[in-house]
Amino acid sequence: MSRVKIVFSLFICLAILSGCEKMSDTIIAPPVDAPEVEQLSVMTYNVYVGASADPLLATTNLLQVPTEVANMYNGVIASDFPARATAIAKSIKTAQPHIVGLQEVSLVRLQSPGDRIAGGEVQAEEVVLDFLQILMDALQAEGLSYQVAAKVENIDIEMPMFTDAGIDDARLTDFDVLLARSDVGVSRVESANFMNALSIETLLLEVPRGYVAIDATVGGVTYRVVNTHLEAFGEPIRVAQAQELLTLLHDETLPIILLGDFNTAAPEGTAYQMLLSAGYVDVWQMEAGVTGNTCCQAAGLGNAESGLSYRIDQVFVRNYELAGPVVTHTVGDKTPDLLPSGIWPSDHAGVVAHLPALSVVLGM
Repeated sequence: MSRVKIVFSLFICLAILSGCEKMSDTIIAPPVDAPEVEQLSVMTYNVYVGASADPLLATTNLLQVPTEVANMYNGVIASDFPARATAIAKSIKTAQPHIVGLQEVSLVRLQSPGDRIAGGEVQAEEVVLDFLQILMDALQAEGLSYQVAAKVENIDIEMPMFTDAGIDDARLTDFDVLLARSDVGVSRVESANFMNALSIETLLLEVPRGYVAIDATVGGVTYRVVNTHLEAFGEPIRVAQAQELLTLLHDETLPIILLGDFNTAAPEGTAYQMLLSAGYVDVWQMEAGVTGNTCCQAAGLGNAESGLSYRIDQVFVRNYELAGPVVTHTVGDKTPDLLPSGIWPSDHAGVVAHLPALSVVLGM
């Protein structure tokens, strides 16, 4: 018998001989050889489609739409997602998160010549950029093993655009995705769009957004992990979507990890305050001289100095007693993170949170 076990046995004997009337008051240590519970590490990262949609969504003259679509399409191509994906994969390799929540995971397709401007309905199917496949390949190149645990399709829109050769159709499909490291158990997968969605009347366009959720088991503990991207262009819609999330998770008893791009600035944002009022804890730990700002770089990503000025990418927990230190930091937002071409990995910073392990209650 080891010295530690002998001391432990003597302690128990002394407790019994001392005539303790309430054994429930006695602190009993776990077995010396009990396994250490693994901490949970998560990341949220808006990987950025590559160009601003603002000019297109603000268009009031439909004759201007093909020009604005072309401008956005060319911006997406110029933003060089394959190179940016390599940088994002390196950030993931450094942080080694169990779970990664991704937003603006885009699928760009083309039809040439296009038929939309003449009223055609044939969908563009030629893949130009598949962000998810490109990122998964980049992760594999870094020697990492992640799986797509869940994804939800949000907007799927096809519009005509002017090109040097004539008129093509560009199609953009947006996804939110949860990646799980290969050693994470995944179950109870759920994905859905919110009932509340932004409408752009001049373009006859609805902008659906959604969420993905999984049960993730790490070190013998199961968590409910939810990733979302709330509406950016209208606060009433964003607030309504936040309320949908709160209702969805109201009766959840598992420890909840809610992460994503909430488009609500901490600490004053309305949706942010709604989450706090519902018992969610923002795990960001402010470090000396570090703001935690996550948005936004210039639309073309070529600004030499970081332009991040507010914090909208967040990690919240509920049903989770933070009994130990939380280590959080941003990625992709420092000068060394600039690509050789001089652009940032995304217009957002990623957020990493290393959360203290939940204690396991041992049955007797």
